[in-house]
Amino acid sequence: MRVAVGSTNPVKVEAVKRAWRLIGEAEIIPVEVDSGVSSQPRGIEETYKGAFNRATRALEKTKADYGVGIEAGLVEAPTPTGWVDVQIAVIVDRSGVVGVGFSPAFEPPRVWIPRLARGEPLGHVASGELKRSDIGRVLGIIGYLTRGVVTRLELTYYAVVMALIPLLEPGLYPRGG
Repeated sequence: MRVAVGSTNPVKVEAVKRAWRLIGEAEIIPVEVDSGVSSQPRGIEETYKGAFNRATRALEKTKADYGVGIEAGLVEAPTPTGWVDVQIAVIVDRSGVVGVGFSPAFEPPRVWIPRLARGEPLGHVASGELKRSDIGRVLGIIGYLTRGVVTRLELTYYAVVMALIPLLEPGLYPRGG
């Protein structure tokens, strides 16, 4: 089985490798693709669209059986800051969407909200505030906010596992019906 990941980010690629082990052996193929959305997606729709675009574009560029797209975005929520950050994973095959999954979500620090409201990407704000240029390729913002208890790899892994549910339980998720 071949699985194309719509990113070359090592965290996203490793999350897909680990999650796909639940299905079986697979060749994981990182593919650089454009998400087709802003550098800081806002709302479930735009974040989903970015993940969907990454999955379908990775599949189009390869001879893989599945394409996986992962996108992080800010989603309005009834929280003190009004926002949470969430990862959305979309898995597609040659006949369409197979599954969609969400990670646990977290609230960005209140002091970052004015910059986010001006349109700055969360990763850019966090890199400056936390003095880490590699934040998205290592622990992730969540890793720094939780002092390593939860990492970006784990958030991404859980989003992919949730998207894999229809493949884990195909009897409960019939295709084309």
